[in-house]
Amino acid sequence: MTARSAIELQLREQAPRILGVLVRRHGDFDRCEDAVQEALLEAHLAWRDVPERPFGWLLTVAERRFVDGLRSGAARARREQSEALLEPLATAGMDGLDEQDDTLSLLFLCCHPDLPPPSQIALTLRAVGGLTTDEIARTLLVSPATLAQRIVRAKARLRGVTFGEPPAPERGPRLAAVLHVLYLLFTEGHTTSSGPDLVRDDLAVEALRLTRRLRAAIPDDGEVQGLMALMLLIHARRAAA
Repeated sequence: MTARSAIELQLREQAPRILGVLVRRHGDFDRCEDAVQEALLEAHLAWRDVPERPFGWLLTVAERRFVDGLRSGAARARREQSEALLEPLATAGMDGLDEQDDTLSLLFLCCHPDLPPPSQIALTLRAVGGLTTDEIARTLLVSPATLAQRIVRAKARLRGVTFGEPPAPERGPRLAAVLHVLYLLFTEGHTTSSGPDLVRDDLAVEALRLTRRLRAAIPDDGEVQGLMALMLLIHARRAAA
C-alpha cells in the first residue's frame, strides 16, 4: 500500500470517530460535520505519511475549525456564554483524551425517529460510511440534488437532539434502521456502484466493524446476530467472487 493510499484509508476510518466526538461535545451536527470536512482537507494537503497519532491530530484541527465557526457571525452571539467551547484543545493534551469510539452512538443519532427512513439511510451513509453524495444517490436510486436536499433537511432536524444511547422505547425502530444502513454500507463495499474498483474492502470492513460493535452492545438480538453471520459469510467468499 502506498503512503497516499494509507492516508486515504486512515482519513476514512477516523472521520466518523472525529464527528462522533464533536457531536457528543457540541451537539450541532451540521457545523460539526463542516469542521470535520475541513480537518480532513487540511490533513489531505499536509500529510506526507500517516502521523503517529492521526486521531489526535484530526480532532485538534476539527475542534479549532469548529471554534472558528462559533466565533464568526451570529454563531458567536449564540455561543459566547459557553466559554469552555471556545478553547481549542492543545495537541499536547490529546494523549488518551476522547479515544472512545462514538461511531455507534453517531449511527443511532443518524437513525433518529424524527427522520424519515430515506433520510436516516442517506445521513448515515454520508456521516458514518463516508460515501459521497453521488455514491449515495446511486445506491438509493435518486438524483444527487434530491439526495443533497434530503441530507440538509435531516441535519437541520437533528439540531438540539441529545447525543448518546437511545431511550428504550426508541431502540427498536432505530435498531431496524441501523441494521438496514449497515447492510447497505456492506453491500456498497462488496459490490461498488461507482468508481474503478468492483469492491471496496474499506467499506465492507467498516460495516463489519460497526456490526461487531452493535452485537457486543446487544448480544442477544437475533437480527443483529443474523446480519453479522450473513456479512461474515459473504466477506469470507469475496476472493472467489
